[in-house]
Amino acid sequence: MGDTQLRENSTLDAIRRGDMAAWTQLVEEYQGRLLRFAAARVPQLADAEDIVQDTFTSFIKAVGSLRIETSLETYLFAILRNEMVNRLRTRWAKNVCLIQDVYHTSTEDMAADPLARLPAPEASVSWCVSHREQQQRQRQILTEALQPLIRALQNGRKFRDLKICELAFYCQLPSQEVAKLLRLKETQVRIVKHRCLKRIHEHIARSDSLQDLSISCSEDLLTEVWEVQRPSCPKRSTLGAFLLESLPPEWFDYVDFHLTTMGCHFCRASFKDLREQQNSEQNMQFQQRILTSTVGFLTRPAIDGA
Repeated sequence: MGDTQLRENSTLDAIRRGDMAAWTQLVEEYQGRLLRFAAARVPQLADAEDIVQDTFTSFIKAVGSLRIETSLETYLFAILRNEMVNRLRTRWAKNVCLIQDVYHTSTEDMAADPLARLPAPEASVSWCVSHREQQQRQRQILTEALQPLIRALQNGRKFRDLKICELAFYCQLPSQEVAKLLRLKETQVRIVKHRCLKRIHEHIARSDSLQDLSISCSEDLLTEVWEVQRPSCPKRSTLGAFLLESLPPEWFDYVDFHLTTMGCHFCRASFKDLREQQNSEQNMQFQQRILTSTVGFLTRPAIDGA
């Protein structure tokens, strides 16, 4: 278990005990990047603030039984996306293309109704439960396959290959477009894609718990897992070093690509938050609003003699 995971587990334990200082620290750490992400996708800042507030409220309500297998940041962003989609259904159905952001549907492929690609609730409950469990297992295995692949590319400074993977699998660009963006030959792009997909499928083949996963391992599912888990996203500290221009040249070039060419919504929100942290008074007011609305959900410590 890494230091970050140990720290996050300690924070969760403290929050479960009703530690207001731990909850305040968590809100302070994540409110900015969540707000930047939401504000870029909804009509009004007030709407974005409501979504972030609801995100923290949902989190604190579930914290007692929460079991987080990813990072806290990833989990909070997942809640945030759900809150945005829920509001899309009820309020902004024809004004904000949140489904395009969340599910990577292209503008050309989107139906007039932005909810058209959401699954219709027609199947039986038992089928839905079984199907959902299988999809969760698929995502887990794909996550386990992606993580060592991305680490190997980063540790080996193979940033050209990593850029190809992000554009091809995360953004679903065709090989021809990837080649144009990176000024490569299309055959080079195809070779890298084939090599990476081969490693992913080899990992899947070694998993004896779901033999037919390779059949349903579509690029859509790979994109979904990539977005949720974000295995290639730079750490917050790396974004901070990029802001200070203190990264090695090859890392600086990659982070710049990730932010400006590939345009990762999450990292752009986090980077914008880093740049705007000087607006401390506004952040403190919003933080106080979140804390005020969620403090009632904290577990109150037992009182001796009560």
